[in-house]
Amino acid sequence: MNFSEPVRISNTLASVSPNSIYVASVTQHKVIIRLCASLQISQMCSCIDVIYAFSWSPDSLFILCVLKKRSIVQILSIENPDWVCKVDEGSAGLLSAVWAPDSRHFLTTTEFYLRITVWSLSEVSISYLKYPKACPNNLAFSPSGRYLGLLERRNFRDHLSLFDCHAEWNLVRNIQLDTIDAVGLLWSPDERYLVFWDECLRYRATIYSVDGQHLCTYVAYDPSQDLLGVKSVCWSPTGQLLAIGSYDQKCRILVWTNWACLACIAHPVGKPINPLLGLSPTGKALCLNGDLEELEDGLLPTYRPHRIDIYEEVVQNPDNAVSSAVLLSSGDGSRQKPANSGVSYRLVSGSVTIQSVNPDPKLAYPKIGVGLLAFSSDGRFLATRNDNAPRTVWIWSIDHRLSLFSLLNHTSGSVSALVWDPTSPARLAICTGSDSVFMWTPQGCLAVQIPAHFKFTVSSLSWLPSGDAILLLSDTQFCLCYLDSNDRSDVEHQLVWKPPCRSRTSEDFSMTLSQPKQDPLLPVGVFGLADDAESTQAAPSIGDTPNWLRQRTNKEGRMEGNGCGRRRSISAGSKRLDDEHFSRLAATRAVSSSRQAWLPPSAVSRPASKQISKDG
Repeated sequence: MNFSEPVRISNTLASVSPNSIYVASVTQHKVIIRLCASLQISQMCSCIDVIYAFSWSPDSLFILCVLKKRSIVQILSIENPDWVCKVDEGSAGLLSAVWAPDSRHFLTTTEFYLRITVWSLSEVSISYLKYPKACPNNLAFSPSGRYLGLLERRNFRDHLSLFDCHAEWNLVRNIQLDTIDAVGLLWSPDERYLVFWDECLRYRATIYSVDGQHLCTYVAYDPSQDLLGVKSVCWSPTGQLLAIGSYDQKCRILVWTNWACLACIAHPVGKPINPLLGLSPTGKALCLNGDLEELEDGLLPTYRPHRIDIYEEVVQNPDNAVSSAVLLSSGDGSRQKPANSGVSYRLVSGSVTIQSVNPDPKLAYPKIGVGLLAFSSDGRFLATRNDNAPRTVWIWSIDHRLSLFSLLNHTSGSVSALVWDPTSPARLAICTGSDSVFMWTPQGCLAVQIPAHFKFTVSSLSWLPSGDAILLLSDTQFCLCYLDSNDRSDVEHQLVWKPPCRSRTSEDFSMTLSQPKQDPLLPVGVFGLADDAESTQAAPSIGDTPNWLRQRTNKEGRMEGNGCGRRRSISAGSKRLDDEHFSRLAATRAVSSSRQAWLPPSAVSRPASKQISKDG
């Protein structure tokens, strides 16, 4: 990795253009545009007042600047610096402004969410959107940019209005939602569904199809229980899985076939996790024979042991860490590369206990629950952060077996951002508010420390759309982290399974079935059961869902046809694993720092048994 020289900015205002050619930064009332390749200044523009926020247009030809003190939006042109557009909201005030996907319209929201105004750059036209709900996530554009979904509040009830962005912002549909007090909406990547979630005082997630049909209202608890609700929401790349993070330190995964809860992923703290035995998605402890709690109850184990990689951040030489830097010339600019990084990841061979942090009850929005969720670009992995243990990143395998794949423990600080590479199947960048950048792939981990004389602490980061560099942000500076050619992934970017093909009409959708490729790094095993209070039933027709769910449903169908019930006892042979074989496996894996194969399940044959779960 190479690092550019840091550049001073105001209020962490720096952003890369969607075409990955320019990087824009703000200093008071000025916008400075540089080339990403060298950070050479390409253009400098001035606004009439201090810039509160700014954003690139999707086609990278314009920059929208929000001058909140004056309630003015100023548009700057990259191709024609002399052209300027100004919009004054006047006494109504200005809260925020966003681009429309066509880059020729932008939307402004007035103070107190009185109205949303659609402005056109190419035509002298204005459209008003009434009744917006007073919440930050009250509007969202569909992935194709054709429709705008607006969350409204009418007659003390929540409503959804769909507008056609290509037909003069005409209203297509307005429906009353089955929500109590929704605070956000999110489109699925395949543009077929919208999910709405209520405020944190109640657990409620509602899913609608694009034609306005109410598909599901998911409630994890009895409404009479005084428990906190949804904290984060994330769709898988194909839109077939929906991950919901909540304040109870759990992440629930819903499947699109019938919107049932496939699994309730727990993030246990204060419990030892053995890297040679793994962890059940429900947080249950595992022994050599399977689920420890299942064995104590005399039931057949539902989850087999598997190996996970547990990495821990260590400082190799804190006194002389990155004391010098090698200067690399590159035509128009300079980059600096650390000579020897003092920070690295260490593969842990023994059991690890994740420590919990007690939140301050006097502060609003306590630091508890699953606050960050992100699926990898190919949908094989899900990265989560439990705010009760903010220094740890949990990476779960989604493809062939839903299980914990890796744990990343950091000692330098709490994880402030985790972002997947958009051009690589599975490459994760992490920052912890320190002077280091962390990266994870299924093959291993990497920690790189920024040159010490930069005095740069990374508070946030984002990938360039091209995937060849990372934008690093601190409170007052930004720099670019360039990846070497050998750092880039040569693996072909493929989804785990193809998303459904959408027909020309918005009413009907056609499904295509494709088989995912087998990955030798991932295990093929038994899907673990969720909590007893969670629904884990899958519909008989799986469609184009991932391989592990299709296998599990087919297996349950065959067992149900044979009339097999769940066993209440375990044979003596299934309770033991060869001690010599296990010791040899443990010794081999403990000395290796590279990605190893998963601990294979016991070869003892077991009769077919049916997995039974209660609906939540």
